[in-house]
Amino acid sequence: MFKVLLVDDEEEVRHGIRDRIDWTSYGFEIAGEAENGREALNFFDDFLPDVVVTDINMPFMDGIELAAEINEAYPTVKVIILTGFDDFKFAQAAIKYGVSDYILKPVLPKDINELLEKLRDRINSEKEERENIESLRFHYKESLPLLRENFLVNLILGKPVSGSTESRIRDMNIK
Repeated sequence: MFKVLLVDDEEEVRHGIRDRIDWTSYGFEIAGEAENGREALNFFDDFLPDVVVTDINMPFMDGIELAAEINEAYPTVKVIILTGFDDFKFAQAAIKYGVSDYILKPVLPKDINELLEKLRDRINSEKEERENIESLRFHYKESLPLLRENFLVNLILGKPVSGSTESRIRDMNIK
């Protein structure tokens, strides 16, 4: 289950979003709620959410500032802005800070359901990609001694090596 943090200064709105969507059927669970961006960031220390659904206009720290902070400190967390502000400058700022989606209120549960399906698939795909990269790094590190040996043997025997010799020496951390 992916963890969702709802951020809106209106309790009624948070509860409406929380209660009108069947989060679990899409692989999500509401992990927490916050009234503003500052409170939301405090939540991150205890429990890292996968998704943050936030309003823009809130006291102390608005949704755009929150998106900027999340983008800087937690780049894998997806931020969805759900707002009544149809202002191009907010949409521009949202794009700048890597917001996954920008939805105008009022929104239908059907629209959120479609968004959750796309978001779940995107998160799963990115997670799989990160795992594949880590696996490749692990296998490369495991193979590095053999690669170094083969490279040095070919170098000593005068056999041509692919690529720049200097860059291969640097890449293999040969001194």
